[in-house]
Amino acid sequence: MNRLGWIRTAEHSLEEWNNLAALAAEVRASGLERTLVCGMGGSSLAPHVLAASTARPRAPLHVLDSTDPAAVLAAERAGDPARTLFVIASKSGTTVETLAFYRYFATRARPDQFVAITDPGTPLETLARERGFRAVVAHPADVGGRYAALTAVGMLPAALLGIDGRTLLERACALEPAPAKAFGAQLAQGVTAGRDKLALHPPAAVATVAHWIEQLIAESTGKDGRGVVPVVDDPVSGTRPLPDTQVVTDISGDPLDLGAEFLRWEYATWEMCERLGVNAFDQPDVDDAKRLASEELERAGSVGAQHAAPLPTLTPAQLRQQARPGDYLAILAYLPPLPDVTAALQDVRASWGRALDCVTTLGFGPRYLHSTGQLHKGGPNTGLFLVITTDDAKDLPIPEQGLTFGALKRAQARGDIRALLARGRRVAHVHLRSLADLRSLRV
Repeated sequence: MNRLGWIRTAEHSLEEWNNLAALAAEVRASGLERTLVCGMGGSSLAPHVLAASTARPRAPLHVLDSTDPAAVLAAERAGDPARTLFVIASKSGTTVETLAFYRYFATRARPDQFVAITDPGTPLETLARERGFRAVVAHPADVGGRYAALTAVGMLPAALLGIDGRTLLERACALEPAPAKAFGAQLAQGVTAGRDKLALHPPAAVATVAHWIEQLIAESTGKDGRGVVPVVDDPVSGTRPLPDTQVVTDISGDPLDLGAEFLRWEYATWEMCERLGVNAFDQPDVDDAKRLASEELERAGSVGAQHAAPLPTLTPAQLRQQARPGDYLAILAYLPPLPDVTAALQDVRASWGRALDCVTTLGFGPRYLHSTGQLHKGGPNTGLFLVITTDDAKDLPIPEQGLTFGALKRAQARGDIRALLARGRRVAHVHLRSLADLRSLRV
């Protein structure tokens, strides 16, 4: 299938803007005062960027993209479920995390509190129509998930937030492709010269766009042993760029320019992939981790054993000893993505970055599986992977599935570790008894 439909998404969404705005107005008129977007990867990152960049939203919008039980509980408690609109977004209509979120909240809300965004003909569309969702909004079949920011995936949340979507889309339509592609060619030239890390420093008003760019670049370039490592919020190299790093600061700080920035980076990434000789639109190594996670669930008897046999990983000290020039550290944390946890992990990240004198990245699992996971397994073998898991203080059942969120999260962590090990990656796994032990990982 032609995957270049993203080139026209701004024009198509501009034509549909009145319909999206009308749906948002209908939602507000029905008394739903808050939106929770349930999705992974491309289905969650653009809504998160738009929400975080909107100073005075008409109604609050949050994103759930973690199977950590504490994250699910936090999303539920952030507002009254009876007055929440749930946007269930999955291009394939089969994303295991997204469907688990739906099943959890379906026991806490009415069918007319749900809207689905999915490709035509998917299992999610069938489910939505059978169960009486308020609306089913089509995801364009010729647009890949990470290139979908300007489709309904991003624009329905924009309408719900009260963003001036017409202006945002008009600015995107006015983007000239040639300078964007030249920018991508310039980045590719730096990569071939040995600077294959890309530090992203957007203005504070749109800081979260770095996470959207991270997925776009990592999943598009990271394959066939090649790839670019995006670096977001590195507490050490952010103040002292390393020789293997390109630094990007040329990003508009106007939230209404986000549409143009989305499209600019899509063109730049496409061109970068062309220059690096990789397919910008596939993700050949992602399915292995999913398959192995399914095996882990079956092996654990669906509900998941709390203490499965340990995998043959390195200790943290051994991982540090195997560091080579040009490496990067990736902290992969299957922990609740909450502010205090993030702060503790950033402290750990800074200590490792200083000790190894390399760039570092931080990803929360399973979120990163839909973002940088492709790069970790398909990109260059320059990653040092520190996987962190912990016991869950409280677990939650997933209705209709016969398992819990905690069991699913554990299976996803083990599945990804196995996928990394199968590719000869250097992996350490640390299981903590509690989040209070995080700082013990500092070096």
